[in-house]
Amino acid sequence: MATYTYQATDLISGAVLADNLPLTVQNFSVQLNGSGTLTAQLPLNEVYAVNAPFVAALECRRAVLWVLADGYPVWAGVVWDWPDTSRSQGVLPIQAQTFDSIWSHRLITDTLEYQAVDLFQAFIDLVNYGTSKQSSYIATGVSPAATRTAAYLQMVAASGPVARLVLPSGSATMAGVPWTASYVWSDLTQISSTWSDMCSSGQLEFAFTPGLDSSGNLAVFLRLAYLQLGRTAQQAGYTLSYPGNCPDYGYQRTGSQSSNVVWATAPPNGSAQQWQSVYPHGADTGDLGAGYPLMESTASWQGSVVTSQAQIDSWADGQVALKTQAMTLPVIAVGGSGYPRLRDITLGDSTTFIATSALHPAQPNGAPGLSIPVRVTGWTAYPPGPNQAESYQLTTSGVIAA
Repeated sequence: MATYTYQATDLISGAVLADNLPLTVQNFSVQLNGSGTLTAQLPLNEVYAVNAPFVAALECRRAVLWVLADGYPVWAGVVWDWPDTSRSQGVLPIQAQTFDSIWSHRLITDTLEYQAVDLFQAFIDLVNYGTSKQSSYIATGVSPAATRTAAYLQMVAASGPVARLVLPSGSATMAGVPWTASYVWSDLTQISSTWSDMCSSGQLEFAFTPGLDSSGNLAVFLRLAYLQLGRTAQQAGYTLSYPGNCPDYGYQRTGSQSSNVVWATAPPNGSAQQWQSVYPHGADTGDLGAGYPLMESTASWQGSVVTSQAQIDSWADGQVALKTQAMTLPVIAVGGSGYPRLRDITLGDSTTFIATSALHPAQPNGAPGLSIPVRVTGWTAYPPGPNQAESYQLTTSGVIAA
């Protein structure tokens, strides 16, 4: 069983606010491409002087909460809310979200023009723009003076920084894939929504991952990948098995949300043509040929500019691969004392899940009833606490073909 400790730092300065918070944490989670959360409670002593340093360290919007398992950071995020409704329980409830949530509170207040800019470079530029409102891609003479007054930029310089964030460097800053998009100042677009466009249309994946910097200090590292973040099964070095290191699993199949024909479209976005995929692109002909009924849906390319039919056809093929055949998404529980530990898992890892159960009985030769490649796209951890044993649950998807 891991030993969990909790620390808090200031979002802007990075200063340590508390190095050992007495929290009771119900759960914390992460997801590929963002949206991780944490739910916790601070027990309140009858003597306010005892509570005061901890309450101050968990100030909404300013505090970054860190979860350490055996001294290593496995989760980090901003305390946004105190969903407090009563004093009778003697606790202060806390809710926090992973670092990506910061950029849902930052808007594009200039016109930014990315013309065939490397995908990673554009993403990193938007990260920096959100903390400084500075970018070499600001369109000259387009943004109104009101959005770039000296007083506003001075305020952003003081209140916009995000401490302890480590951005990619060297070769990790280049995807080798161009991204073309324009964001107009008057739309006041959330920066986080531009990242969603990059993920859906640009096939980018990202994660804000806690760790230790070269000096051993708490830090959050931005990880970027084109097509697939994470390691191959061989590189990851772990497998998941039931029975074995997994005490339970669920075998979700979401046929109601699947499609075996996806019509992909792309708006002109400055080009002269409206694009649409052409059948059989975007179709799972094998699934249809096996007798499954036609299930159609659409997917809209957002953000960058499509310049060829092959581009939209290829994207349609990728979309149907994600949505076809009832979208099998195993949910796998791992015991708290088992392997892999949270720190051993990289979001996006490929691995093999093996199971033998009443749903998947052993094969006649004794082989497991189920053996499938999966990707770890997220996890939810449940630290040990009152009436709660340590465990964590992995969410998975199919492995993307190389």
